[in-house]
Amino acid sequence: MKKHQLKFKQQKHCITFLFLFITVLPICRSQDENVFRITNLTDTLIELDKYWKYHPGDDTAWAAPGFPDQGWDTISTDLDLLGKDTRFFPGIAWFRLHIQIDSSLLNTIAAVSFTQRGASQIFHNGKLIEEIGSIGTDSTVERKRSPKDIPILLEFGDTTRHVVAIRYSNKNAFRMKERFNASRAGFSMYISDYDKAINMLSNQVVTSKVFLALFFIFVVLGSLHFLLYIFFRENKANLFYSIFVLSFSVLLFWSYASNSFLYYPDFTSKLMYYISLLFPWLLVPLVKLLYLLFFEKTPRFFLVMIALATISSILYLLKASFLTPILAGYTIIIFFEVLRVSGLAIKRKKSGSWIIGTGVIIFIIFFLIIAFLILFKGGLTIEGGTIWGFIFLISMLIAILSIPVSMSVYLARDFARTNKNLKLQLENVKMLSAKTIEQEKEKQKILSGQKEKLEVLVKERTHELEKEKEKTEELLLNTLPLKVVNDLKENGRTEPESFENVTVYFSDIVGFTNISTSLEPAILIGELNEIFTAFDDIMERNKCERIKTIGDAYLAVCGMPDKHEAHASLMAQAALEIREYLKERNRNSEINWKIRIGLHSGKVVGGIVGVRKYIYDVFGDTINTTSRMESNSEPMRINVSETTWRLISEQFSFTPREPMEIKGKGMMKMYFLDE
Repeated sequence: MKKHQLKFKQQKHCITFLFLFITVLPICRSQDENVFRITNLTDTLIELDKYWKYHPGDDTAWAAPGFPDQGWDTISTDLDLLGKDTRFFPGIAWFRLHIQIDSSLLNTIAAVSFTQRGASQIFHNGKLIEEIGSIGTDSTVERKRSPKDIPILLEFGDTTRHVVAIRYSNKNAFRMKERFNASRAGFSMYISDYDKAINMLSNQVVTSKVFLALFFIFVVLGSLHFLLYIFFRENKANLFYSIFVLSFSVLLFWSYASNSFLYYPDFTSKLMYYISLLFPWLLVPLVKLLYLLFFEKTPRFFLVMIALATISSILYLLKASFLTPILAGYTIIIFFEVLRVSGLAIKRKKSGSWIIGTGVIIFIIFFLIIAFLILFKGGLTIEGGTIWGFIFLISMLIAILSIPVSMSVYLARDFARTNKNLKLQLENVKMLSAKTIEQEKEKQKILSGQKEKLEVLVKERTHELEKEKEKTEELLLNTLPLKVVNDLKENGRTEPESFENVTVYFSDIVGFTNISTSLEPAILIGELNEIFTAFDDIMERNKCERIKTIGDAYLAVCGMPDKHEAHASLMAQAALEIREYLKERNRNSEINWKIRIGLHSGKVVGGIVGVRKYIYDVFGDTINTTSRMESNSEPMRINVSETTWRLISEQFSFTPREPMEIKGKGMMKMYFLDE
C-alpha cells in the first residue's frame, strides 16, 4: 500500500512539473519574445520597429525600468489613425521597448536616430536622455519638432537588459488627419554605432545638396524654355516642356526641404497635402509635349487624362478612402501612354524620336521599378555609404536627368541640322545673285555681334565664378585652419601631423540641460551663437584655434597647426578673457551662463577626418586629460593641470588645489588660474 502511495506521489510531482512546464515556459518565452535583441551595431542600421508596448494616457511612473507593462498593447510606433478614435490615442501616450544587447556591447555608446510627428521625451532605464520639442497640456502649448535623424547618444553601461520609454505627445493628431490626410501621427527610431549615424547624416546632407542642385538645374531649364516660348509662340512644345520641368522642380525642392530645414511636422504635413493635390498633373504636360512632337493632332485620349487628373485631385481633396488605387491606376495609365507614344514614334522613324524616346523610357522604367519594389516588398530602404546606395543614387540622377538631357540633345541635333540646311541655302544664294551675297555679309555681321555679346557674357560669368570661388575659400577658412586649407588647395589633401607642445582648452556650460529645456529653440540657438562667436573672436586675438563645438562644449587649441612657443600663456590669457566676457555679459542679460574651464598642455595629433565633409579634428591623451580638468573644475573657474602650471607659473597667479583622484589618470595636482 505504501508503495502505491509513493508511486502516486511521484506521478503527482511529475504532473505538477509538466503543468508548470506547459504553462510557465510559454509565458517566459512570450516575455522573451517581446524583447528586441541587438547583437551588433557596426554592420547595419537597425530599425526599432517591433515589440513596442503602448498605453494611452500619461504617468511619469511608466518611465521606470521595472514597471510591469505586460498588460500593455503591442503596436507599431507609426500610430496609424485610420479607423481609430481618441480612445486609441487621446493626444498623449507612452511607449516602452525592452532591449537585450549582446555582452560584446557592454559599456559602449550607441547612436539613436529619431524622427517624429509630435513632441517627445526619451527615457533610458528611467533616466531622461533627450527631450525633442515641448510637451504641453494642449495643442497651443505643445511644440512639435523633428530632429531630422540627428544622433542621440545612448550609453549601454554594464548591463545587457535595457528599457527605452517614450513619452509621446501629438495633441492635434486627429485634426491633422481629418484636414490634411496625415493619418500617421507617431515616430520611428533607429539605432547604430555613432560613426554609422554620423555617416548617415553626412550622406543625407550630400543627398539634399544633390536635390538642391537638380532643383536649380530644372528651374534654369524650365525658365529657358518658357522664354523660348514667349519669343516664339508657334512652338508650343517649349511651353509644355517648361511646365513639366518646373513642376518637377517643385518635387525636387520638396525633397531637399524635407531633408534639410523643415523641422516642424505640422507644416510639413500641410505642405505635403497641397503638393499632393497637384501630383496627378505632374506628367500631363509631358504627355502633351510628346503629342506635339510626334503627332500632327492631339489624340482625344488626352482629354481622358485631363478628366482623370481632375477627378484624382477632387478625390484627394474629399479624402476618399479608395484614392490610393485610383492614383496608382492613373499613374500606370500615364506611364504606359508615354511609353506607347515614344515607342510608336521610334517605330515610325520620326526625326529625333529615338533621342527623346530613350530619355523618356529610362525615366519611366526607373520609377516603375521603384514603384514595384515598394509595392511587392512593402517598402524600399537604401542605406547610404554602401555600394548599393551609391548605385541607387547614380541611377536616380540618370533617371531624373534623362528627359532634360534627351530634350537638350534633341534640340542641339535640330539646331545642327538647321545650320547644315542654312549653309546649303547660302551656297545656292551665292550662286544666284550678288544681292544675296550682300545679305549674307550682313548676316555675318549680326553673327559677329552675337559673338561679341557672348564673349561679354562669358567674361561676366567668369567674374561671377571668381566671386563664387572667393566665397568658397572664405567658407573653407571659416571651417578649417589656414595651413590646412593651403595644403588642400596645393596638394588636394593634407597629412595628419603630430604637435609636441600644444595647450588645449575645453569648457562646457553649467546646467545647460536645465536651461535649454526652459528656452525656446530659436532663443537657445541665438544665445549659443552669440556666446561662441565671442569665444571665437577671443581665440583668434590670442592666436588660438577653435576646433569644434559639441552642444554646449567648446574645444580649442594653441600651438597647432601653427606652432607658438608661448602657447600656454596665450591660451591662459584667452581663458581669462572668456571668463571676463561671460561675467560682463551676465550683468546685462536675463540668462546667466556659467562655464567650467579646463587647460592642459602636451602632445596632440591633428588632421582631416572624413572624405565627403571635411572636419579638422584633434586626438590624443592630452585631449582626454583636458576634459578631466574641465569636469573637475568649478563654475566660472579655470582648472589648470600641473603640466600647464609649470609653463606659466611665473606669468600668472594661481590658487593650488589638493591633489585629486582623476578617473583614468590617478592622483593629479591641479591649480585654479586667478585674475
